[in-house]
Amino acid sequence: MAHTFFENNTNYGVEQQFERDQFTIEIAFANDDTQLDLLFDTDMEGYDELVENLESGFWQHMICRVQAIYDDTVMGESYLGSIVAESGAKWIVEDPAQVEDLVDDAVSQAQQEAVRMIEVLKRDFLGMKVFKDIDPKVVDNEFN
Repeated sequence: MAHTFFENNTNYGVEQQFERDQFTIEIAFANDDTQLDLLFDTDMEGYDELVENLESGFWQHMICRVQAIYDDTVMGESYLGSIVAESGAKWIVEDPAQVEDLVDDAVSQAQQEAVRMIEVLKRDFLGMKVFKDIDPKVVDNEFN
């Protein structure tokens, strides 16, 4: 489950878009304004360099959002916060395994949502007319 801040953030800029299965995949980034000392150990090696590079603008602190979209509807999404890189585009190239995991999660959610919607639509629009000779409990069990 994604943090509410990730989901409610409206400042995402799409960095990359491509097709996967039946979905359009969008990889987008937004600034992560969370206090660094809440996310990183201030005593860790490299913390001063992290702060210096972020303050200078050489690095960015970002949230990545991956959405799987079908027919202009977001069907699945995944998030990752506290990404530190020169840019979203560079992070995509430098960490392809993590990007692939986010895409896989979003697509899996989208496929599950599509199947759920098909079952709800069958129940709501086909109703008992098609299943008039079958016990309603059997139909409900089939769709739930």
